[in-house]
Amino acid sequence: MFIHNIIKSSESILESIHDGIAIADSEENVIYVNEANYRITGIQASEFLGKKVSEVVPDSHIPQVLTTGSKLIGIKTRVNDKDVISNIVPFVYKGKIEGAISIFRDISEIRELNQKLKDAKSTIKHLYEELDFLTDADSNIVVGNNIAMVQTLKTSQKASRVSSTVLLQGESGTGKEVIARFIHKHGTRSAKPFITVNCAAIPESLLESELFGYEEGAFTGAKKGGRPGMFELADTGTIFLDEIGDMNFHLQAKLLRVLQSREIMRVGGTRQKQIDVRVIAATNKNLIQMVQDNTFREDLYYRLAVIKILIPSLRQRKEDVHLYIQNAVNKIGKRLGKNVSVTPRAIKILTEYSYPGNIRELENIMEVCIVSDEDGIIDINDLPDSVIPIKKEVKHNINLSFNEFPSLSEVEALILRKAIEAYHSKSDGNDYCSYGNHA
Repeated sequence: MFIHNIIKSSESILESIHDGIAIADSEENVIYVNEANYRITGIQASEFLGKKVSEVVPDSHIPQVLTTGSKLIGIKTRVNDKDVISNIVPFVYKGKIEGAISIFRDISEIRELNQKLKDAKSTIKHLYEELDFLTDADSNIVVGNNIAMVQTLKTSQKASRVSSTVLLQGESGTGKEVIARFIHKHGTRSAKPFITVNCAAIPESLLESELFGYEEGAFTGAKKGGRPGMFELADTGTIFLDEIGDMNFHLQAKLLRVLQSREIMRVGGTRQKQIDVRVIAATNKNLIQMVQDNTFREDLYYRLAVIKILIPSLRQRKEDVHLYIQNAVNKIGKRLGKNVSVTPRAIKILTEYSYPGNIRELENIMEVCIVSDEDGIIDINDLPDSVIPIKKEVKHNINLSFNEFPSLSEVEALILRKAIEAYHSKSDGNDYCSYGNHA
């Protein structure tokens, strides 16, 4: 009677529960099942009600709970070819066990929910990676609207997830090392060494020993005990081989063997050493043309160009030059301890410039402007003459036209008018740009 009253008073609640519910009395007879019970087990309520629990579900643990009076949590049970997880609790009234209730869920549903949770976590992780990619804290990375550069950074992000060899191609000053560091920073080796080697800056006679190290006595002046090379120092991390197109044929062959075998041998050494190094190479040369000219090994090229990333020149990113200016002003101004802003007309002149030295040249120009600036505002007349050659022409194209020889005061007045026309005053606040730390 006690259990029936509970069922009657709470039946609407029991029917709304998503999990399956079965209630048995103290004699192990099933007296209630909800609608979810049929959805999960496939057994009609009529086949349950009035029957012993063990008749319908031989593996049921309800009889055990009725005998011991102890609840069972997370018990796996087989019901009509379905695996379910059950929580079984006894009904105790005035010290006597009156029955038991089993609340259960299909394990396949739990697995499906777990899979959905994993998928959701994976999606969230991907979105965080995308967000991190687009709002990277590295001050050297600028994400603008240029389609080619956006694609470059997306490819770089994908490259960071694997350990394949990468070849970065682009003009001098486009930021190849910045991209290489970006790939390393966002990869699984980010906590490991990142070693940079400029193949063009080291004499050919020394490059081999710099890359692979040397043993004691390998050559005159060799350090006692020998010395590890850059590849050994980069073990488990990344080595960045800049200006790879300047490497001679002999070293190209040795580098190829390293990429194939993942082993190095020091200069003057007799044994191979196993290494685990990711190689990122960069060049401003056309390696395909060099292969055709037999100045670069074809087999090495294909070993290096597993992932090939082309970095566009700054001339090809005109729509984003203002972003690079802002980035340079903020970064350099912070380093030099100066707060500066750039006027819109100075931005316009800087945007029209061709930048043969790319981003490196732009940053150099902005540093010169910031160092020489005295009022915290970079305007046209603060820019180098090389950026605005017309500036020199204006000085020499003053048209003096008088009916008679002018007086000194008239010449001075004309020159002042021409100067004002050519170089507007900085006092016009509307011409100021919000770039820099004044923003």
